[in-house]
Amino acid sequence: MIVGLLQGSGSVDNGENYVKDEFQNTARKKLEGIAGSFHKLASSFDYMASPKTILNTEDMQLVLEDISTNLCKNCKKCGVCWERNFNQSYQATWNLLEIAKGKGNVTVDDMPDMLRLQCIQVPEFVEEANRNLSMARLKMVWHNRIVESREAVAGQLGEIARIVKDFSGNLCDTGEVIELKRRKINQKLRVHRIKVQRVLMFERENRGMELHLRARCKSGRCLTTKEAAILIGNALEKRLVPREDSRNVIGREYDDYVFCEDANFKVLTGVSRASKNKGELNGDNFSFLYPDSQDVVMMLSDGMGSGSEAFEESETVIELLEQFLEAGFREEPAIKLINSVLVLRTENSMSSTVDLCVVNLCAGTCEFVKVGAATTFIKRDHFVESISSNSMPAGILNQVDYDSKSKKLYDGDYVIMVSDGVIDCVEDEDKEGYFIDFIKNIPFKSPQEIANAILSAALEKHGYVPADDMTVLVTGIWKK
Repeated sequence: MIVGLLQGSGSVDNGENYVKDEFQNTARKKLEGIAGSFHKLASSFDYMASPKTILNTEDMQLVLEDISTNLCKNCKKCGVCWERNFNQSYQATWNLLEIAKGKGNVTVDDMPDMLRLQCIQVPEFVEEANRNLSMARLKMVWHNRIVESREAVAGQLGEIARIVKDFSGNLCDTGEVIELKRRKINQKLRVHRIKVQRVLMFERENRGMELHLRARCKSGRCLTTKEAAILIGNALEKRLVPREDSRNVIGREYDDYVFCEDANFKVLTGVSRASKNKGELNGDNFSFLYPDSQDVVMMLSDGMGSGSEAFEESETVIELLEQFLEAGFREEPAIKLINSVLVLRTENSMSSTVDLCVVNLCAGTCEFVKVGAATTFIKRDHFVESISSNSMPAGILNQVDYDSKSKKLYDGDYVIMVSDGVIDCVEDEDKEGYFIDFIKNIPFKSPQEIANAILSAALEKHGYVPADDMTVLVTGIWKK
């Protein structure tokens, strides 16, 4: 609706400009209000209870009260223990519960002397203490799960608030192409009988220009969006390409087409894999994601164990990562949400590593985020740099721990990502050093040949028997 008011043909008087500006400001304020609402919702979770690691004083007090109510209340010596000798009985029971908290449970031998001599239901008292402590621990587990789920909701609301706010900011940056450039675009396209209804463009941070065109072909003619990108690029003196989700051909009816400034780098990828057990599914999952023409995302997840169960775990991680990143979530919040899913999804232990590399093809930079993942290598001629992680896999801890690093890439660099199964095939003390030396001397230029060479070398070191499921991802980057 906003875009529809910004016409690309004909003259625009000051009154129309005023209406467009006011409408755009109103829309921006509305979006900022929505973002503020989501942010306030997320902030409302800041005051929720924190996760517990041990039973606190309040929990222990409730356990003590439950014991006295469930067992002692109907005992004929209740008046002696909990009225005449209240302080001594209370302290003795508290001491017993402290022992149970440290040991997990107690026996008759753990009872303080005063309590053992005074109580006429010693076995029942010990049993009741252990039962109530077990219930208290179970309540603590569910308390932590509720807290974790609330934190996940808060994180998701906060990230939605950021996405909406960023979009509202883009409305400020978005503007009608200046008259001279608009005329040049129209002239280039008119020659090919393309009628332009609207042209808009805006600059994206570290990702160049994005241009939105509403147009159609006249008199039964058609033009591919690749050809249109070249014509528009010539008019603007920029290299443009159609966005991945844009149509391939400009048809006879008006439609919207999106063009992005062409990246400065291009990539080729390679994959080589082996399953631990022949005929079984590989427990590793991977993906090369292309959110737009300026980014390439390498993703690798190693599920716990091997085979079909590990495959399902890592598949869940990769699918969620793809969905979150394509929706505009940043890497770190996406990983935190996925960790919450893994922690809350089942009572059984479920964990997977997360290895993520986002390559910016405009700036020639890459962002690494690693959660329990194996070492990643960057090969540059005969120099190899390693990027390691000391964090735990996702799904083990309520609060996910991750390592992140930023690196500059140059023409001819390779980013090499491997799963633990590749590293574990080498039994040398310095496993990382072995791979650095090997990768340094690889003569191949093709990412696929490099991936094959690394997998073969790892298998050779382990007698050609995989130590675990194995995956090697290689991305080569070259300047256009």
